[in-house]
Amino acid sequence: MDTELARTFLTVITSGSFNAASQRLHVTQSTVSTRIQRLESALGVELFIRDKAGTVLTPAGRQFQRHAALLTRTVELARQEVGRLRDIDRVQPI
Repeated sequence: MDTELARTFLTVITSGSFNAASQRLHVTQSTVSTRIQRLESALGVELFIRDKAGTVLTPAGRQFQRHAALLTRTVELARQEVGRLRDIDRVQPI
């Protein structure tokens, strides 16, 4: 799964709307909508109820929220650990 989609999903949740998420992510609202549509298509479920007041998670969205958070944290930890190893390799060749 594309972690950018999961990160966008989490940003919509914390922002409360697609528009606010687009501002936080420095992308267009259309980009946020496309990412969420791709994620919903990949999962086969609707993640948000969208209306003029903002967005509300569906039951499937609430269920996916913890998985998305775990996914993004895991990828970030992996990047950090590999980055530290890369830095060590520069200093001491194995």
